[in-house]
Amino acid sequence: MATKSLLLICAFAGAAGAQPAPSGKITIGIYTPTVEFGTAQARLQYAQGLAKAIETNTGIKTEAQSYASISALESAKVDYAIVDGPCYATHLSWNLLADANIGGSTTRTWGLFTSTGSTMQDLKGKKIVFVQSGCNDAGFVDNAMLESEVDPGFFGGRVGEKDLTGALAVVTSYKTAQAVFAPVASVKGLTKVFETGNVPNPAFVEIGSQPATVTAKVTAAVTGYGGGGAITSWAKADRSPYQAFAARLGKVVKQGILAGPDPVRIDARDVLAEPTTLRDYATVPVRHHFVRPPGDRIE
Repeated sequence: MATKSLLLICAFAGAAGAQPAPSGKITIGIYTPTVEFGTAQARLQYAQGLAKAIETNTGIKTEAQSYASISALESAKVDYAIVDGPCYATHLSWNLLADANIGGSTTRTWGLFTSTGSTMQDLKGKKIVFVQSGCNDAGFVDNAMLESEVDPGFFGGRVGEKDLTGALAVVTSYKTAQAVFAPVASVKGLTKVFETGNVPNPAFVEIGSQPATVTAKVTAAVTGYGGGGAITSWAKADRSPYQAFAARLGKVVKQGILAGPDPVRIDARDVLAEPTTLRDYATVPVRHHFVRPPGDRIE
């Protein structure tokens, strides 16, 4: 009996010390229309490579899916996602885990480029192209890009494209529009009218609810991933670029600044002081008041 009890104790101890096999599945989504992967297949392959790195680090089966819109990604209820920068700026409630590094920075300078002329006035009545992300597109164009200073009717038309590659092609190849908003480093063969400021790169976020230990391992896998491609690497999470861009999406009403006049202080003594001219007096001889006509005689 003692031997059997010892065996049972050893068996329970072994079971308690064994690590439970990971269960379930992690789904990674990707929606990055402003990043020039070139093709939809290249975008999916990048996400699949990152998913493999996450699976290796967590021990949980991980798959990747690419989505054509932000609404489709939200409806899919993925666990984690690579989300376009302007879209995360409109979904700041998602848990940010890492910022995408492209060209050595987590933000990129954008500009307005044209195939016609070189000034803003040259574009009056012309068509303009933008990446239609579904994340406050009107705010992106009118406020973030044009700083709320251009009348909506200034351009002859607006064309929304599903990704940056298509937006550039409309102006450079198809020539059905004359201007486009795009990252400065991505444009060739067009004239830059002006720079529109920095736009944050994609964000890696937690959308679903996962245990903190799993999320920590996922974050470590992402920030350590150097798969190359359109996204060079991933940096530690920093919300400030996205928060700053979110503020730019709102309309800004600019007003002139009027300087307040300096206060004027009057000394009471200046008011009561007797003017110096009143002290200057003189006597007038009486004879100056009478004139004797020539030849007149007083009787």
